[in-house]
Amino acid sequence: MSNTNTNLPTQTSSVLHNDTVSSCSISEVQEKTQLSRSRCMNSLSEVKSQFNFLLETLQNFGTMPIFKRIFSQDLDLLEQHLTKDILSQTDCNTTLTKLRTKFENAFNSEFKERMQKYTRFNAQSFQDAMIYNMDSIGKYMRETILHQQRTPQLLKQKKLMQTQDHSNPIQALNVNSLKLI
Repeated sequence: MSNTNTNLPTQTSSVLHNDTVSSCSISEVQEKTQLSRSRCMNSLSEVKSQFNFLLETLQNFGTMPIFKRIFSQDLDLLEQHLTKDILSQTDCNTTLTKLRTKFENAFNSEFKERMQKYTRFNAQSFQDAMIYNMDSIGKYMRETILHQQRTPQLLKQKKLMQTQDHSNPIQALNVNSLKLI
């Protein structure tokens, strides 16, 4: 009978350990999701700040009014996509790609030259920083989506483990260690 007592706590602690690992993993994934989302929103904030700087610097030059309206609308749309509880990779990627393409086309066609000519700012550095922040939005958005996809999988695993543990309580005992008297 002493064999039964020594093996029972081991089996039970193993079951408890699996529950702890699952819940720990879920909370870790949720923390990573929040961190990625926060970084994504920080990068979006940087893009907005750089966009406002560009507007102030170039004001109504050339096609700036048209660019301002369209880029601003798409920036707002991206923010709406990024603040949803569950992110849609397609919606976010499509909007982010449109933003980047519009920025690169407008900046390379006329804004870069104007910035170089009439300001003390390095236009290439500005462009690189803007592209970097847009790329960061994409990176952290993809991380957030991956974490969001992982959470339901972990919850399903945990539920499955609990179902298996409760469906056959004798399975948790080491049957070979029981002695018949």
